[in-house]
Amino acid sequence: MELRGDLESFPLAQLIQTLDNAQRTGKLGIEGHLGSFAIFFQKGRVIHAQSPYSNGLPAFFDAFLERDGTFNFVSNVIMPPGRITQSNTSLLIEATGLADEYTRSGIHTEPSELQVSLAENDSDAAVTLTADEFLLLRKAGEPESFDRILKEAEFGFFRAWTALNGLADKKMVTLSKSEA
Repeated sequence: MELRGDLESFPLAQLIQTLDNAQRTGKLGIEGHLGSFAIFFQKGRVIHAQSPYSNGLPAFFDAFLERDGTFNFVSNVIMPPGRITQSNTSLLIEATGLADEYTRSGIHTEPSELQVSLAENDSDAAVTLTADEFLLLRKAGEPESFDRILKEAEFGFFRAWTALNGLADKKMVTLSKSEA
């Protein structure tokens, strides 16, 4: 079975539920403004995902950033090892929640257009960083594209976005839109 379409007409959550109900095995490829995504199914269950920024669970969540891309499901593919063990229902609940939260944030800048710069902080006050914030802070340059940081961090858009917002709230980095 081959299935093609666009995500505007057939949203990703509905598509995943359809493949689950049909107990399909194969690869769902998604092409969108952020690049190519792949979600792998074994008898309807999501077992692995790949995104331009990550693999596994973070990549599955990243696919929900694409709202108007195209998709193509093919059955005849070599399957990667399964890295995702959650049920499709719990995956969809978490993914749609993350996507809705991001949409409500009002930030609609592409990762390649967002510049991250280290902020000048003269304060002697101690700052507590999460592990993700520390990793992103180490990768932030003067200035650095959020797209490049995402690719180097390899832990997915939503996790990186949360850490980046934490750093901005702590005045450790500044965010700006690229002028290029």
